Amino acid sequence: MKKKKSSKKSPIERFMALSDAEKEAEVAPFEKGNFGLGLPGRALNPSERKKWQRIKRGLGRPKIGQGAAIVPVSIERGLLQQVDAYARANHLKRSQMVAEGLRLVMRTRKAG
Repeated sequence: MKKKKSSKKSPIERFMALSDAEKEAEVAPFEKGNFGLGLPGRALNPSERKKWQRIKRGLGRPKIGQGAAIVPVSIERGLLQQVDAYARANHLKRSQMVAEGLRLVMRTRKAG
């Protein structure tokens, strides 16, 4: 049994069906910085800026443990190719392999 194709047009199809003048009228508020909210665009005041900074801080990757630090390390190119191939085959990230390797070395070589 075939599904009936919906006669309802998508927003893109509706926009493309408009005349050039109608398209211009639809786009005009966005070009002025008015994003359909009825408010003109403006800079944030200090209170709003502080709130935005708090919100923005929560974006991005979740923090694991104490967070991450970028540590530039030199690795011989052949070894790095082997590491990358192993990581791909085992669905790991390079940084995960390095972290696991460091933990393994610390476990096997007890400080004495």
